[in-house]
Amino acid sequence: MRNLRPALVFFLLAVLTSAARLFAAAGESADYRLEYQIRGGAISRVLLLFPLRVFYEASAAVDLTAVRQEDGSTCFAYLRLPRPAYILRTLGFGGRTLALLTVSPDDAPGESFAEDMLDQWRKLAPEFAAKAKVTKKFPHRLQVTGPQPFAFARDAAGNYRDFVLGLAPRYRHYPAKTGIYFNVFPMLADLLKLLNHRFLPNGAGRALSAPLPAEWSGEALDLSSDLNRAAGLLEKAVKSLVTVEQRSPFRLRFRVASSSAGEIEICGEAFPDVPLWKGFMIREMFRRVRLRPEDGALISDEIWLGIRNQKGQGGHGRLLLRRINTREDAQ
Repeated sequence: MRNLRPALVFFLLAVLTSAARLFAAAGESADYRLEYQIRGGAISRVLLLFPLRVFYEASAAVDLTAVRQEDGSTCFAYLRLPRPAYILRTLGFGGRTLALLTVSPDDAPGESFAEDMLDQWRKLAPEFAAKAKVTKKFPHRLQVTGPQPFAFARDAAGNYRDFVLGLAPRYRHYPAKTGIYFNVFPMLADLLKLLNHRFLPNGAGRALSAPLPAEWSGEALDLSSDLNRAAGLLEKAVKSLVTVEQRSPFRLRFRVASSSAGEIEICGEAFPDVPLWKGFMIREMFRRVRLRPEDGALISDEIWLGIRNQKGQGGHGRLLLRRINTREDAQ
């Protein structure tokens, strides 16, 4: 019996330690940042006669507080707007007018941010800046409504759902209207749905206790409905004139990019060159997920999608949800 006591004590300590870890995981809270950027452009001619010069860029970010639930899901709730959100785009077919719409995290005018954005754009897109003769600025205030201005949940399988949206830009000269779509916050929520596809092999649990294979295939992806929905948020004319129809589904090939006791990074990629609309194709798609192997807690989730034609015209979209150090990243 004396020989059994040390083993029994060791066993009880192991059980208590595991129970403590599970208890700590349920109810654990952390801060995250959700951000996206969409950027694209095209230079061509309509009916071989009329010049077409179009540029579009949009970006927004929100900081969130996340609380893990006992069932393995995580609830995200709005904390702050860490930086101004914006849309920078040309107007009309010729691209001679540039519009900059901004919404600041406080009531500050944000003139310095707007000027910095314009200076950067002139350097990065000289082929468009050379033709833009008029610049119009449309500053907005942030309108926050409801007890949860921006919230969603991530279930144990990694799917995003239960969206709540109460953030909206309000033009500073309200009730005057700009007539330009400024759906940066609906877009931020909607793009999360692009992540609702399997990134772990079939049968892999969220705790990742068993070794993962060297490589595996994700599920078949058809992004037609997601892209049409996003296009409708970007621009009214796109919503009424363009319907995206992906020619065939494709799959991401996943692998473990790095692994340690505290973190595992899973990367997926595809280069499908699958047609979408009038010569534009999905050229590449990347997915990168970082998890805590012990309990599957999320560290970051990222997706990149590139859409271009044979001439290289088109653009890309990037969405990133990542855990942040509030003191460092909120600056």
